[in-house]
Amino acid sequence: MTRVQNAEEGVKYVTWLVHLLLHAIGAWPTNVGCSVLSKVRKWIQIILVYSIHFAVMVPSILYIFLNVKNTRNQIKLILPHYNSLCQVCKYTVVLRRNNEIRELLDDLRNDWLNGTEEDQNIYKTRATIGHRLVISIMIFLYCSGASVRALTPILRGKTVLPDNTTLRHLPCPGYFFFNDQISPNYEIIFFIQVLCGFVNYTTLSGTLALCTTLCLHMSSMLRILGNKMNELTNLSKMDEKTVQKKIADIVEYHTQFKEYFNRSEYVTSPIYFLDLTGAMSVMVIVGYIMIMEWENSNTAGIVTYFTLQIALVIIVFTNCFISQLLIDEGNAVKNISNTLDWHQLSVKNARSLILIIIMSNNPMKVTVANMVQLSLVTFTDSMKATMGYFNVLRSTL
Repeated sequence: MTRVQNAEEGVKYVTWLVHLLLHAIGAWPTNVGCSVLSKVRKWIQIILVYSIHFAVMVPSILYIFLNVKNTRNQIKLILPHYNSLCQVCKYTVVLRRNNEIRELLDDLRNDWLNGTEEDQNIYKTRATIGHRLVISIMIFLYCSGASVRALTPILRGKTVLPDNTTLRHLPCPGYFFFNDQISPNYEIIFFIQVLCGFVNYTTLSGTLALCTTLCLHMSSMLRILGNKMNELTNLSKMDEKTVQKKIADIVEYHTQFKEYFNRSEYVTSPIYFLDLTGAMSVMVIVGYIMIMEWENSNTAGIVTYFTLQIALVIIVFTNCFISQLLIDEGNAVKNISNTLDWHQLSVKNARSLILIIIMSNNPMKVTVANMVQLSLVTFTDSMKATMGYFNVLRSTL
């Protein structure tokens, strides 16, 4: 295998998961020179995704507010649609930022092509961490989601109403202008609602994989930057010209990283905001529903919602953990720049290090809608806030 082929294989390895998930829902950015057929197919996927969402959300929301009078039941029924709304918003953000995402992925590919074998190993190692985290979330998410959407209505069986009619339960009861109990209406609605759930989970997993891929790539870039700075430790053994080249290379690479970070922040910041606020809100509702299932002695419901709760906690933790890795690498670069042997350089080259030190001391932080820094501290704070909102909801209703 040539060096270019190795790099191409590495890029495929890094992006295979996010490509699989986003391509399934038509959100993967297409190349500028792609065929007309590819563009038409993507637009068909996008229209189908939005149609499925609104075909499920609109009738169900009408049913909740027109037919259901009990507040506790309204909260339970609104849960999947609140999650759907969050995923639709994230899906829209990804579509509107498609050009920026394509440019970021192109730069990622160029980094692989221009990197040394050591650099590529760093990229690959970090990507493996991201794949394991996202796949673990997907297992919990799809298992719990399949139980909520498909198994729960089946396990409830049929209900005989006082007027001697039989009611077959749907994953999301809706207000329809036709009889949803007769075949094939019931089967079609059931299939669409289950499919909507899997579209939601794919959107959530795909956006999470995208943010994880970008954040871990930036973390790898900082590790490589730190390695470049470490090469300046033996300054006394280098000639003047070599030192100047290395300093120029570090400044250029650091500037490249800053530009990549700012463009990545433009894409990930609104997604992190929707992820964090959506997950916290859903965790509050799921916790309340678990109490309702406990009161009804519904073991299957408790297990299902508990699995979903675990998936939500892992989602918040993954976002915070990946961001913490970037912060830690930024702090490592800062420490390296502050301990450089500048006194071994000439006055001219020593002055050149000032720019490197200033740039390195600017902290790296991933933000939630440019308001809150995302880190492990944010994870503990969000869990405390979730428990506080849960107690408020429990005491209110």
